[in-house]
Amino acid sequence: MLTTSPTLLNRLRQPSQPEAWARFVHLYTPLLLCWARRQAFQEADAQDLVQEVLVKLVRELPSYERSEGQSFRGWLFRVTVNQCRDFRRRKATRALPGPAGLSAVSDRDPVSELEETEYRRLLVHRALEVIRADFSETTWTAFTRVMVEGYSPADVAIELNFSMNAVFLARHRVLTRLRQELDGLLE
Repeated sequence: MLTTSPTLLNRLRQPSQPEAWARFVHLYTPLLLCWARRQAFQEADAQDLVQEVLVKLVRELPSYERSEGQSFRGWLFRVTVNQCRDFRRRKATRALPGPAGLSAVSDRDPVSELEETEYRRLLVHRALEVIRADFSETTWTAFTRVMVEGYSPADVAIELNFSMNAVFLARHRVLTRLRQELDGLLE
């Protein structure tokens, strides 16, 4: 018997997955807005563009297959840039972007467009927001004290009246769930 893969990308390929799409929108809307702003879109147009990209992804993502040497982020960036160009063509009566915006229209390497660390930080932050509800308060506190705030596991164990093993297990559970949520998205 085949089981459904827990990865977000695989769930998005299947029909009728509103929870998966809600997670994807929550994770990727800030990134898409960042890319739209870098293409010199004003805020209202950037918001409209993101909606158009998301509509396009509803059609395109179920058939997405990663090619050799291609990342999901690079593919998503190309979809976004193409949608930017289409958006500008439709809005031809609007003023052209300034000099900084014109340089953003060029065909740059999509992977280098957004700093790797910025991309990862944004995506991990959003994924942590998404998975937060999956854990008890004490598990989440142990995880954040060790992994986010940098406290030693021994100090956290004393603070929470946990064993050291319980602190390590809390950290492990959250990191495992985070890896599942981001599977295939951080290539």
